Amino acid sequence: MAGGQFQVHPAALTALGGRFGTESQTLAGQVASFETTASDVGQAFGLLGACDGAASQYLQLFNSTSKALNQLTQVLDANNSRLQTSAATYQATDKAVSGNVNNVGKSV
Repeated sequence: MAGGQFQVHPAALTALGGRFGTESQTLAGQVASFETTASDVGQAFGLLGACDGAASQYLQLFNSTSKALNQLTQVLDANNSRLQTSAATYQATDKAVSGNVNNVGKSV
């Protein structure tokens, strides 16, 4: 707040949204790599793992983790989109208000 008035800097919102988008893309690549390597358990648990359910528990945990990480990338993308929309809305509002102020000055 400056002088008791609320201020928004659309460029800062745009930049912040861009950071969310960048992090989402980075995370998506890392998640894909994780899914490729972590899903291939092969014989990691051996015969005992198949008997006591360790392999299936691991796969269940893997699937849950993978799902959560993919949802996180969607949340980051949504935040980016909302911040970009907010920035554009503030810019349009500033432009409209500025035009109205200029028109009032001309009509007086």
